[in-house]
Amino acid sequence: MKSSSTSESTACVEEHMKEKGSHPSADAPHVRLVIALEPLLVVFSIVVDLVKVVLLGVPLLCREIYSIFVPRPEKNVRGQVALITGGGNGLGRAMAQLLAARGCNLVLVDIDLQAAERTADEIKQQYGVAARAYRVDVSQYEQCRELGEQIERDGAGPVDILINNAGLIMFAFLTNSDVDRTNSVMDVNIKSHVWMTKVFLDGMIKRKRGHIIGISSMSGMYAFPWAVVYSATKFAVSGFMASLNEQLRIQGLSKSVRTTCVNPYYVTTRKDVIEFLQKPRFPPLTVDNAAQEIVKGILRQDIVVTVPRLFGVFTRFML
Repeated sequence: MKSSSTSESTACVEEHMKEKGSHPSADAPHVRLVIALEPLLVVFSIVVDLVKVVLLGVPLLCREIYSIFVPRPEKNVRGQVALITGGGNGLGRAMAQLLAARGCNLVLVDIDLQAAERTADEIKQQYGVAARAYRVDVSQYEQCRELGEQIERDGAGPVDILINNAGLIMFAFLTNSDVDRTNSVMDVNIKSHVWMTKVFLDGMIKRKRGHIIGISSMSGMYAFPWAVVYSATKFAVSGFMASLNEQLRIQGLSKSVRTTCVNPYYVTTRKDVIEFLQKPRFPPLTVDNAAQEIVKGILRQDIVVTVPRLFGVFTRFML
């Protein structure tokens, strides 16, 4: 019974092959040919990808290298007002000093008012420019809005350069992350950029002059699994800045209101960062070095600034 069933199945297959105009044995050379050609097809695909990299990537690489050796001229910010969130300590403080050295007046915003006031006093004494300090929780829209009104009442504005620098970091896998700390990291790292930009962008558009800078991170370009939430917030910042830049472009405002997204490697601003990066693949950046490169990029009005700049060259090929 079983033999009869098998014979019937074979007969059906042969009949089907005849209807197709082929024979079971006729397919064998074709199959062997496909198997033999498969490695060649893989090699061909790789070669095509390499050609694409050369044709598309090399011009970008050349442009990036050219910009390193022949940078665009820096704009004059003397007499302008720069507002820096997280301006009391670390990277914000260092950027404030560099801008003050170029004659820029400063508005320093920080949750730590004493640090902001101390930095403002140092800047006034050392550089002879105006500097004010304000305590603001930049994750809260109402406080950001009230800050805008207070700056106007104090005659400290208008704000020409907005540097959204405030941020929190949390080294943790998602499964080990504290809920309250996670909320704080997301609120400060994302909402502060949105709310501060919303408050000051309208005035920049009306005056047809302004520059908005978002401090993101290399963790906003490459996934960083040891700080999942932090990395996600920096991806959000990079996306926000790219979208804002595109909004201004389609509104015909990209020449008058500029944007710059900054992606620094890890900066030695906090003890926990230094402890975490005990054996980093690349040494972390010093605060002063990072601030110098960032301010140069801002003054060149670069749309994207990567620190170190060489990392930006690699990024052209890897993203």
